[in-house]
Amino acid sequence: MVIEEHATEWLPAYALNILTEEETSKVAEHLASCPACREELRLYQATADEIPLAVKQIAPPPALKGQIMDKIHSRQMKNADSIQPTFWQRLEAILRVRAPALGLALIVLLALGNVLLWRQLNLSKNLAVTPMRVIALANTTDSPQAAGTLIMDQRGEYGTLVVDNLATLDPGKQYQVWLKRDGERVSGGVFSVNSEGYASMEILAPMPLIQYDSVGITIEPAGGSPGPTGAKVLGGDIPH
Repeated sequence: MVIEEHATEWLPAYALNILTEEETSKVAEHLASCPACREELRLYQATADEIPLAVKQIAPPPALKGQIMDKIHSRQMKNADSIQPTFWQRLEAILRVRAPALGLALIVLLALGNVLLWRQLNLSKNLAVTPMRVIALANTTDSPQAAGTLIMDQRGEYGTLVVDNLATLDPGKQYQVWLKRDGERVSGGVFSVNSEGYASMEILAPMPLIQYDSVGITIEPAGGSPGPTGAKVLGGDIPH
């Protein structure tokens, strides 16, 4: 592990405390001399603290602990004489277990990294890093297993949508994001999910997101519709 200018790619795992002892030590050493990374880590930690409050609490299945321990033991035996896996590989192993609350929390934190990267590429580097707004979306009877989170910057100007456990649609259908204000809805973009029902996307809107009252997701024809026509699968209010 070599840290050159910044430790950006290591910070999400550092905030979740899933790095190896050696990786943790190197990141901590870098943080001691890098104010920019310390400030970005503060954002990750603040968001990680909010995630348990935003994610719907679901009791894990009784066999989950045994599955996790079996997987850890299996990987330890497999890697005993080989190179230690990276934290991204360990993250993948955790996600494969698919504990609902933990899995979505990890997905949200990693998606936050995409939001930060987008911000760094599009905004001035001199802007102060501030905690994000994390908004949980409620599922509906048309998609009772779905989970969704809207991550916005503190000012509510832009954001990223993260969804999980949505049904895979036919090729002629896509999910469409709607932003509602004063009874009128505008499209925030369309997306498709992978085989596990996961997707993340930057929401595109003509106004800052904070100026809208709520967000919803419906099933529409591929490419989107002028207005909502299909079943609603997720939705929630945008607090001002």
